[in-house]
Amino acid sequence: MSAKGFDKEVLEKEMEAESQKLYPLIGDLIYGIEDDQTIEEVVAQLFVSKKMTLATAESFTGGKIAERITALPGASAYFKGSVVSYATETKIEILKVSKEIVAKHSVVSAQVAKEMAENVRQLLKTDFAVATTGNSGPSKGDSDAEIGTVFIAIASPNGVFAEKFNMGNNRTRIVQKSVNKAFELLQKEILKF
Repeated sequence: MSAKGFDKEVLEKEMEAESQKLYPLIGDLIYGIEDDQTIEEVVAQLFVSKKMTLATAESFTGGKIAERITALPGASAYFKGSVVSYATETKIEILKVSKEIVAKHSVVSAQVAKEMAENVRQLLKTDFAVATTGNSGPSKGDSDAEIGTVFIAIASPNGVFAEKFNMGNNRTRIVQKSVNKAFELLQKEILKF
């Protein structure tokens, strides 16, 4: 939410009133308000309390998930590392994503996201992994996927899944929204254990 105007006090009151309307609708997804914890802090506490580990495989997010994790003190208790596989050949050579899957489904696909997540989980020997692949623009790159098309995969002891999102057409916002969504998906999955 945002507001524009000249009277800060009036704007703050209006914003507070509007934000209160959101709590009944999405209260379980709101993080970072005043003394509340950020979603990455909540996820970190869950991993530590459950004594489980995490790895990341990031493409278009460029390591921003790992950056937010490692910005927190004590991340080494659960975070084992990340592979930033921005280029298609890095996905294939380092993360062992199948060339056939890339050729058949495109580098921006659920299938590639799932392989990235499961393979980084095995590579770094973790309980969980999160992977991102998508097209944040301004051009389509190695995929015909529309700008804003994003796949986020989570690998866990229960298996691996990927979800597709359309995050708009602003490169910075696509990345920010995708990083936040990755943390939301991680939180939901670790709560199952």
